[in-house]
Amino acid sequence: MTKMIITPDRDTELLPLRVLVVDDNVPSAQTLEWTIETFGDEVRSCHDGRTALREAHDFLPDVILLDLAMPGMDGIEVCRQLRKDSSLAGVKIIAQTGHAGPEHKRMTAAAGFDLHLVKPVDPNVLADMLHLLRTNPLRRHR
Repeated sequence: MTKMIITPDRDTELLPLRVLVVDDNVPSAQTLEWTIETFGDEVRSCHDGRTALREAHDFLPDVILLDLAMPGMDGIEVCRQLRKDSSLAGVKIIAQTGHAGPEHKRMTAAAGFDLHLVKPVDPNVLADMLHLLRTNPLRRHR
């Protein structure tokens, strides 16, 4: 049996990610937006679940940073709706929450989140997560 080794394409590593930040806390969303821009990525933000669903279709992000505790449609429901949409099948969704316990990580994984980011967001941890996703060989190409 032949083993197949998948390595990321060097050109793919250099492409900026398209990142959608969804957080009802506007200053928090703006801080994340500015931080992500310093990484060289393209970023947009919105502040509620319904707008997030529309923005995801318009922007077609590679990554969505999604706050869990939002009024109206919470992050869990937004994630479930995004996962039902075949046009967004390649998007990676990162849960943003103040809860770091294993039960919260299981809950976000079960809802369809790819990664779990604990608030307050450490810029170094965020940079590592985005680097991991940027170099993923399964990343969607535009």
